[in-house]
Amino acid sequence: MNALKSILGDVDEVDLTPMIDVTFLLLIYFMVTTMLKQPEAELSIQLPGKPQNSDVTPMEMQKVRIGSEGEVYLNGSEIEDGYDLAMPDLVANLKTQKGLRDQLISSGVKSKEEAELKVEIESDGIAEHQSAISVLNACSSAGVMKVTFAFQ
Repeated sequence: MNALKSILGDVDEVDLTPMIDVTFLLLIYFMVTTMLKQPEAELSIQLPGKPQNSDVTPMEMQKVRIGSEGEVYLNGSEIEDGYDLAMPDLVANLKTQKGLRDQLISSGVKSKEEAELKVEIESDGIAEHQSAISVLNACSSAGVMKVTFAFQ
């Protein structure tokens, strides 16, 4: 019984010194290995601003509209081969427009920013996606580099 009382009567003590040492070592480790981020205000980024030449007025964009049945219209007039995946009439029209604009650029009458051919594609909400892909392929075949999509 005395042995049991002596076991229960002992107070266990935990030496906290090694735990504090390990805590400080971890703190020092994380402070040394942490990479500090540069504040965003000090980053040297040039944000886009107003255009330098305000007197530049671009030529009108070519508008391609895709109807609900897959018919294709260029600037309001229907393209006859709208259902053909290769769309040779659309390619020919865009190549003609690109050629005319390239002549204006090369002769110096217009700058590249003014005369570069741009195409806007507007598709009906229920039109098949293949029609839009065919128009994109036609633009690529004609050498058009700037294409945008418009939403109804």
